[in-house]
Amino acid sequence: MSSESRSNAPLKLYPGLIVATSAAISAILAARLVLNFRHQYFLSHVEGAWLTCAHDFLHGVFYRPLFSSLGYGGTRYFPLYFVLTGIFSKVFGTLQASALALSAISVALVCCGAYLWLRRAAVSPLLGLTGVAGILAAATTQQALLGAKGDALAAVLNLWGLVLCLKPDIKRGPLYFSALLFTLAFATKLTTVFGVAAVVLSWVFARRYKEAVQLAVATAFGYAAVLVTMYVASGGRVFSIFRACASGGGSFSYTLQAPLHLLSKAIDVDPIFLLLLIPAAAFGVVSFRQSKTEILPIYFLLALLVSVVIFGSPGIGINHLLDVHIAAILLMVISISRRQELAEAGTGVLALCLLAACGPSAQALHGDLHRRSIRADALEVMARIPEDGRPVLAENAEVLLAAGKTPYLLDPFMFRILGVTHPTLASDFWEKMNHRGFSAIVLQYDPASAEGKAWYTETHFGGEFLQDLDANYSFSRTVGQMWIFTPK
Repeated sequence: MSSESRSNAPLKLYPGLIVATSAAISAILAARLVLNFRHQYFLSHVEGAWLTCAHDFLHGVFYRPLFSSLGYGGTRYFPLYFVLTGIFSKVFGTLQASALALSAISVALVCCGAYLWLRRAAVSPLLGLTGVAGILAAATTQQALLGAKGDALAAVLNLWGLVLCLKPDIKRGPLYFSALLFTLAFATKLTTVFGVAAVVLSWVFARRYKEAVQLAVATAFGYAAVLVTMYVASGGRVFSIFRACASGGGSFSYTLQAPLHLLSKAIDVDPIFLLLLIPAAAFGVVSFRQSKTEILPIYFLLALLVSVVIFGSPGIGINHLLDVHIAAILLMVISISRRQELAEAGTGVLALCLLAACGPSAQALHGDLHRRSIRADALEVMARIPEDGRPVLAENAEVLLAAGKTPYLLDPFMFRILGVTHPTLASDFWEKMNHRGFSAIVLQYDPASAEGKAWYTETHFGGEFLQDLDANYSFSRTVGQMWIFTPK
């Protein structure tokens, strides 16, 4: 066999491997999506906070106060996702179904936008589909697909705003529509500002000053309109809520370690993300080092920078890696496509990454088949708690939302921060703990275990929660992974 034949052999193998692994990942995610819509496996306490914001909105409260007759508020979430969740709950029947549908539709549109970007960059259809599979392969995307958080909606609005700006001769209509999309992305997630920043910087570097100014000014007006609307609709309290919750309870030293936090979280939860990020950065440097006016490398760098900054705050999960993962896949695929010397190595890396991703994806599906329904467990818990006029304290607000009730506590993570920074606000909570003012307390972990003790001291509730729980409440039963305590 000639050396040329030997060198072409891997290239002939890669398309088949790519098609097989892409089909496997897509089929696995389709099965997980159907199962999740049916059983609602992933409505964690984070989703519970998003859904409570939507529930409050439907009942005429836009950003509940830090403390009021409703109970405790406190969030850092921007509003578009939970507002749309509330509105479309009239279509989908429940808040939960509405939120899950919005997330799934958003991820589907992310895939469409990424494929369109790749095809406009003259990437072949097969390599374009490989890029879509690469986006779906990471746990960050799968979490966005199956969860009820606003990250996927922010990502798709940002991505389509970028896609509209790719044409070298953009007209006024598409330019202002992209400004609208960037504004809506900001209205969904505060930190989703790197898309418009990438476009403006790219156009400035290319001396397209007029278009850069038009986009920057239009988007700035949009941002201002979002902030004014939030302020007015919340009765002027939204910014004081954000100030109270903004730091996440972190410190300066914690913030300085942000890159390490990101790396540690990715290694622990989403190694496929890192497996794709590192070669994407390397290929991008080779392919784009002379292209200082293109949007994509600037978008990637800004998304990575913002992601690192986000991880400078405690309580951050892999959902915040979605945007940089999308940018990394686009950068990698386009770099491979435009540089012939990268074709074999790059295609091989993509194929092997997709093959590696099949394992965690299949394992996740296997876990889903044995996973309990959060909604079913929540309904069972509430059926076992008699109504006596006292509120139920649920660490996961979904426990109450599933039964159509208003949660007393929006977010136990934020409550811990408020207990430290605004101790007088927490007095009602501690009074109810000490005087058995809750008809039941529903927790996610066993507070007697080492994990539970650390969790309820350092992450949720804090203060004297464990001591007050032990003194005034006794363990009743478990339902799935929910621990129920009732007054002594």
